[in-house]
Amino acid sequence: MKKIYSLLIIMLPLCLTSCLKSGLDDDLPKYADAYMTDVFMEYRFEDPSATSGGSPVVRIVNLPISNKQFKRKETTGSAVDSAIFNVTIPAASGTFTADERAKVSQSNLVFYCNISTAATMEATAGSPRPGLPGDFSQPRTYSVIAANGTARTWVVKIESFIK
Repeated sequence: MKKIYSLLIIMLPLCLTSCLKSGLDDDLPKYADAYMTDVFMEYRFEDPSATSGGSPVVRIVNLPISNKQFKRKETTGSAVDSAIFNVTIPAASGTFTADERAKVSQSNLVFYCNISTAATMEATAGSPRPGLPGDFSQPRTYSVIAANGTARTWVVKIESFIK
């Protein structure tokens, strides 16, 4: 009886596998949208008063964004798609001291965004990679690639930097 159960346990995974190796994507639609749908900025700094296992603790300050404008070339007549917005530096509080607040500038911000479903994004023309600190004192460009391969170039611009 134990042999039968052992044989069933070994054979069951083999019976539940699929032999289909191709043709899965042929009939499925691929998303064609390559849009930025929301943008975010943050400032990161090492907290000198805190460590974790001997390593410094990195603190994150989310920077409020206002007046977001997503301009698509087919609706605004511009040459490229653009995300234009204002960034405000919040008041000092807690570990985000007045001294640390004074260090915040457009040259050391972290950018990230939401993009269309199943799309990917690449930094272009020397722009900082999303999620890494970089210089946003001038407009930056990113390529958003839809699942079907359609690519759109987006210009990210901080219109006003409010301290």
